Amino acid sequence: MVWLMVRTAGAVLVIAGAAGLGAFLSSRFLFRLRLLEDLRKLVFLLKGEILYANSTLGEAFSRAGSRLGGRIGHFSLQVAEETEKQKGKEFREIWEEETERLSDLPFSGEDLRQLREFGGQLGYLDRQMQERTMLLYLEQLELAIEDLREKKREACRLYTGLSLAGGLFFVIIMC
Repeated sequence: MVWLMVRTAGAVLVIAGAAGLGAFLSSRFLFRLRLLEDLRKLVFLLKGEILYANSTLGEAFSRAGSRLGGRIGHFSLQVAEETEKQKGKEFREIWEEETERLSDLPFSGEDLRQLREFGGQLGYLDRQMQERTMLLYLEQLELAIEDLREKKREACRLYTGLSLAGGLFFVIIMC
């Protein structure tokens, strides 16, 4: 009798853990989508600050970060702070260091590569070239966001369904 209760409790815990894994993977997917949308907002804010307010990069990142908030806003404020310190570093180096701190977020390798390229090109250009760089990066972000939005429903369902199916399969095999 005790053995049956332990087995049942184990099965319930495995299925609950599998459901939790599915929920976790779904939330990471949605978090990535939110982060890319925040990056898009950041670039729009930077574009306005640089092109229309004639702000320096440090000022633009500071204002955009304080208006944006969240993890991307904090990233922007860190870039602004490091840019203002300018310990003889080029903007590209500062950008590389700060984007490296974003590697714990659920960005794909392609997301991080595009982000690094964007910031690496941003510091060396005149305003017209900065605008073109921002527009190019905005296009890349739009494509990634659109792709994720199209896949959102089926991916979340797939993560949840497959994790539950895997948990049930494991329970059936072990029992």
